[in-house]
Amino acid sequence: MNLRWGRCSFFDFNERKHVLVDGKPILATYEEAIKQWLTMLLITEPDKYRVYRGTSFGIELAHFIGRRDLPIGVILSETKRQIEEKALLHPEILEVDEFEIRRSNGVAEISFTVTTKRGGIIPFESEVKYSG
Repeated sequence: MNLRWGRCSFFDFNERKHVLVDGKPILATYEEAIKQWLTMLLITEPDKYRVYRGTSFGIELAHFIGRRDLPIGVILSETKRQIEEKALLHPEILEVDEFEIRRSNGVAEISFTVTTKRGGIIPFESEVKYSG
């Protein structure tokens, strides 16, 4: 996957829209842009959307929903593997560390840190709905 790193407009995931001031997009900071990319990675199923077809972008979580034939440890391990592997596709991410998944009421709380080419360590947290 050949990704270029450039400017990125700030996206509000709660409001589901880009943030505009006076009709112009607000640019995300370096850290915000990486967090936005990671959030998109977690909520996108590979090849589901035309724009991502053939790019390997996204995490396969949907096929785990309702699977009673797989031990939860296998599902958590595979989810962790996918996230660690796919996060490294970002041209600025060098390492994923301190990975945790907590499950509660149909939601997985996922947290980890990423080390960037600029030497920073960025904490990341997200909730992913996995049922219903």
